[in-house]
Amino acid sequence: MKKIILSIITLCLINFGFGQLKVETGANWLITGNASIVLQDMDLVNDGLINGGMGSFRFIGFQNSTISGNSTSLFYIMEMAKTNSAKVTLNRNINISYSVNFVSGQIELNGNNIFLASAAFLSGESELNRVTGVNGGYVQIIQILYTPNMANPGNLGAFITNATDLGPVTIRRGYTAKNGTGLPTSINRYYEIIPTNNTGLNATLRLKYFDAELNGQTEAGLVIYQSNDGGANWSNLSRTSNSTSANYVEKTTISSFGLQTLANDVQTTSGVTGPVFTGQRKKATEVTLKWTSQTETNMSRYQVQRKLDTELDFSDRASVNTLAPGGNSLSPLNYQNIDANAHTGNSYYRLKIITIDNTFTYSDVITVAGKTKGVKGGGNHNFTLLDEEEPSTARVMNNSSVASKKITVGPNPNNGNFWFSINGIEKETIATLYTIDGKQINQFRVVNLQQQHVNNLRSGIYLLKVAGLETQKIIVNGGRNGGQQSKQIITDNIKL
Repeated sequence: MKKIILSIITLCLINFGFGQLKVETGANWLITGNASIVLQDMDLVNDGLINGGMGSFRFIGFQNSTISGNSTSLFYIMEMAKTNSAKVTLNRNINISYSVNFVSGQIELNGNNIFLASAAFLSGESELNRVTGVNGGYVQIIQILYTPNMANPGNLGAFITNATDLGPVTIRRGYTAKNGTGLPTSINRYYEIIPTNNTGLNATLRLKYFDAELNGQTEAGLVIYQSNDGGANWSNLSRTSNSTSANYVEKTTISSFGLQTLANDVQTTSGVTGPVFTGQRKKATEVTLKWTSQTETNMSRYQVQRKLDTELDFSDRASVNTLAPGGNSLSPLNYQNIDANAHTGNSYYRLKIITIDNTFTYSDVITVAGKTKGVKGGGNHNFTLLDEEEPSTARVMNNSSVASKKITVGPNPNNGNFWFSINGIEKETIATLYTIDGKQINQFRVVNLQQQHVNNLRSGIYLLKVAGLETQKIIVNGGRNGGQQSKQIITDNIKL
């Protein structure tokens, strides 16, 4: 086997034509000391073994160059000093032990990868001098992150903060636009972050970019999108802060990492605006979840999802139909769901917000602590019926505070067509509709917050009864018989 050992300070290989430096099969090129290999307008072909030692490979000149061959080259320092917008194009993966230094020029990945050692990094990247990859490829680093605080492994531009250890973390930065369900298109940069410990996080992520990578996106409107299935479906994580001058977007309270990119926060014609999601453990065996929406358009339902700190992923817990008539509402709507949960550790909840056309987004993830001792229910319950043509609500009062169980009817009074739902029940329940003289009209099997529609009732007064709840009086004016009754405001209690 041929073995070449370079121990001189500087070795200049200069060829002003279209030459190449080739390491033949079987050759072992070991660089010792701080030797510098200077390639001016030359290609590097490695069919043998290149071990950069502690030296550097400098690519200079005004012509494009390539790195190719049958073997992967190991560089200690790779320096880019090309002029006239010249590039070095990779036709083979390369490994970096210490750094890639950008003085001028670009490295085009061309579908290949740069693998950084755990302490290696990129230096001097700018709008004009940087790594690109329009044909695919990525830069990768694996680094152990112990309670990271604005850690930026490899200087790749993904700043990570988390209060707990993430273990070995693989970070890849690529340069192609992403798309998929929930994401029409993105900038020409993405990150894939794969921690060993990737559940129950409360992380902050700041992603950097260059203006040259915007790909038609409006910079001021960039937010973080994340995919957990390889890029087929995307969730809008929104953003907590951003800077168009410093070129970053940041998001706090991230529960797990995945495939991330930046794209415009497009307001679609479907979904909700202004959602607020909270959770509270009021009993040792259950968690009360509440959320509100400011407006809803073409909405179908909310899927309540939960992940315990002992579980790897979220699972469906309950499906809650929208309270918006026909899926559309310009007024705030309030929702509540009771989840049977006696877990002693942390529980994580989120809402899958599903539209009529079956597109979806996710809410922020919230954390609810484990069960506590000494929480007791009970007490005397008083009932108050509220009124008007807005949905009427039977609210359970406990020591002057509103408890969870209630009946909602809307509109009331009505013309014989209305809907009702029951909030706070844990299992399927029978609701029975009676005439005022006690004749049963119909029975309905309902689950928590399921919206049940009733149509074509005659004019009159009806009673909606659910075991354990106050009976709801319903006024029908101008129903099927065309009769007219004076509009009434119901403020009395009914006890059957």
